[in-house]
Amino acid sequence: MLGSIQIKKRALLFIITTIALMVVLLSGSLVTLTQEESEEKIQQVSELLRDITVWKIFFNNFQIALLMFIPVFGTFIGGYIIYSTGTVFAAYSVQSSIPAVYLVGLSLLSPYGILEFLGYGLAMSEGFLIIYSAFKKKLGSEAKALPLIILAVAGLLLTAAALEMLTIEIYSQAPSSLWSINPSRSP
Repeated sequence: MLGSIQIKKRALLFIITTIALMVVLLSGSLVTLTQEESEEKIQQVSELLRDITVWKIFFNNFQIALLMFIPVFGTFIGGYIIYSTGTVFAAYSVQSSIPAVYLVGLSLLSPYGILEFLGYGLAMSEGFLIIYSAFKKKLGSEAKALPLIILAVAGLLLTAAALEMLTIEIYSQAPSSLWSINPSRSP
């Protein structure tokens, strides 16, 4: 038992919450955007990514996760943020003509995507468990487990941020490395 909740019940809620967040992301990606709206969204994301670092990615994601811990409010704000992220996939879908479902799937199945959503699912499920514990008059027990859960979420999101930054660096350098290939030179 961790806090006032059995591990099996906690794990089940964690899995359900994580899957629900993935569905919310997918729902956001299925929004219909005009060419102009998609260009605007991509421009906004490009500005955010200009001076991106592992720590910026981590702190952005960790702030979102901390909001998700807040009972009731965290569910709505977290859901809105994840949905909004889905609309960014919709924008890239418009620009690239790649179906949004593929873009979301690729992101969710990436190592950093899996870790991010596990972190978000853990944070949001804990928000639900705080409410449950308060109703059961066992909030003190759950409060003792909270620092451990926050630490686990931070670990997942920091690892995800490092992997995401590595992915960004690899893809951002790929085109320049392709230009340096000279097929006329022999090895």
